Amino acid sequence: MKRNKDISEYKTPSGQVRYKFKIYVGKDEETGNSIQARKQGFKSYDDALKSYFEIKDKIVKGTYTGKENKKHKFKKIYEMWLANYELTVKPTTLLNTKACFKNHILPVLGELYVEKISTFRCQKALNKWFSDLPKMYKKVYSLSSKVLDYAVNNDLIVKNPMKRVIKPKMQKDKREFTNFYSKEELNKYLDACKQKKNPRVYLFFRLLAYTGMRKGEALALKWSDIDFENETIRINKTLSLGTYNSLVIGTPKTKASNRTIQVDEQTIYYLQEWRKRQRKELFKVGFNALTDDQLLFSNGNNQLIRPWLVQYWNKTIAKDAGLKHITVHGFRHTHASLLFEAGTPMQDVKERLGHSDITTTMNVYTHVTKSEKKKTAEKFARFMEG
Repeated sequence: MKRNKDISEYKTPSGQVRYKFKIYVGKDEETGNSIQARKQGFKSYDDALKSYFEIKDKIVKGTYTGKENKKHKFKKIYEMWLANYELTVKPTTLLNTKACFKNHILPVLGELYVEKISTFRCQKALNKWFSDLPKMYKKVYSLSSKVLDYAVNNDLIVKNPMKRVIKPKMQKDKREFTNFYSKEELNKYLDACKQKKNPRVYLFFRLLAYTGMRKGEALALKWSDIDFENETIRINKTLSLGTYNSLVIGTPKTKASNRTIQVDEQTIYYLQEWRKRQRKELFKVGFNALTDDQLLFSNGNNQLIRPWLVQYWNKTIAKDAGLKHITVHGFRHTHASLLFEAGTPMQDVKERLGHSDITTTMNVYTHVTKSEKKKTAEKFARFMEG
């Protein structure tokens, strides 16, 4: 049988027989140079012939890209993917994504060629992430899979091997949820805030506890967001960390996070009192705080407050009050818990917190205070006995 003249035989340095071929593809439209498809290393003539016709078929169909013969390290594909990804997300998300790749994904997959990454290798990586990062392994899996999807979409690999792994399941944490305060604890905490004789600190935590707004939303507030006449606060931005630990004001977390929150008269009173005092204090150090563009909460230079400062306030106040420590985000949980305890409908809680989906509200706040559980049992008993 006559052999294909484009396929030739050669020997490796160790004397083993191998086969290779080259096929003329055409001219590069940009450079005018000839393009050739080259492959080698086949152990048999038949293997080389099969690959030869596969590439010939792609050339005829116009699907040959020229990338099929090259090797691409995962870290290079990641860099290409990142260039597009960063145009679609907020600075904080981008910062967290880069940190995830730097600390967890690239050390495991970075130096591997995507063409050589197998499902077995992906499974090994996922098992490691599951062991080392039980609370965030799903995020690590998802991000690494997106890079491999990018390789598929650019015809570098045929299938995404990460999608064929067996995902481990984490045992549900049965520990009781405690990252919130009861009504009594919250009042004790706010009383301790007042003892600081710093109305800015008291107002900050009162807003979190009485509105359920996020920390970043509160730190981004300007006086133009406060409607004193209608007693409302408009949430349309949030403070977050950007590249190089910079502070960035951007859009809220989701569309539903753009909202207007009704507040009580007493909170409006505290806002008015703080505005008067803030104007006086800033005027003394040379700042004009009369504009509506003025921040509600600013540092000594009348600039944005760094999140770590409010975390420090929180720890100090809880210690002074003799209370358990909850996170700053825990005041959002506190607000939701007390809304439920007060009998507020789920839909109203969802809108007040700015959740895009009612299931988010249900999933995040499945915990109910002990007193509310007792009330539920008593209500049922009275119903049965009536």
